[in-house]
Amino acid sequence: MTPRRAPGPRALGLALLLAGGSLLSAGTAGAVIRGSALALPLPLVADHGRPQFHLAQRAIDRSWGLSDDSTYSEVDVPEWRSEGLAAGLSALVPGAGQLYAGEGNGLWFAIAEVAGWTVNRIFLHKAQIERDRSARFAGDPSDTTSAWSFDRYTESSGRDAAELEAVWAQDRQAFYEMIARDPTYLAGWKGQSDATRGEFFDMRDASRGYYDHASTAGYALWLNHLLAAVDALRAARLHNVMLQNNLELKLRSSLHRGRPALMAALVRRF
Repeated sequence: MTPRRAPGPRALGLALLLAGGSLLSAGTAGAVIRGSALALPLPLVADHGRPQFHLAQRAIDRSWGLSDDSTYSEVDVPEWRSEGLAAGLSALVPGAGQLYAGEGNGLWFAIAEVAGWTVNRIFLHKAQIERDRSARFAGDPSDTTSAWSFDRYTESSGRDAAELEAVWAQDRQAFYEMIARDPTYLAGWKGQSDATRGEFFDMRDASRGYYDHASTAGYALWLNHLLAAVDALRAARLHNVMLQNNLELKLRSSLHRGRPALMAALVRRF
């Protein structure tokens, strides 16, 4: 009796390979051995005798929870703002450009505008009151009973009043200024009193002072418009923080090692 020899390593491997191929062909189309990251290839014997290799890769899905940092916040700056439009809006209505650019400091320009117009109107009203009062005080120079008259001036000074009559016909305010400031026309006042002329002069001077204050308020209004336009331009440029309208500024604030931290990032959209 001939003793049996133990199968060698090559014969044993071939037998296992053939057995594995037969089992897989009967049940499934292939086999996959999964590793920790990538499956190792396993040669299989197909129906036609050709080996096939199947590879598989493990997919890992992870779910990210909320940040543990409760102070974390993200701010998206609204869409791009036109710098020229912002400046133009505040040039017309101070504060409107800042509102368009998303800043609240435009309220101060609006308050200054309202205050400027209020002061201007008040002083103009007072100036008009003093001017009308002085006109009533002097009266119509054509009337001999007025505080100042042409007939009284001609009779007392012996001069012709034709020039004064021409000024009165063209510009009455200029006429009142002449008889108030020039002592040459003192003869036309009732009683030829310098005190009377001085009282009239004080009324005219008060009116002129109020007009000056109103004019100063007007200059302040123009300056407010100019400053508001410049500030609106700055606000829009700071809002954009770029020269292209497809960029956005994102700000993130958080605590880093117990200290507040701020991160800014420019995001470009395509």
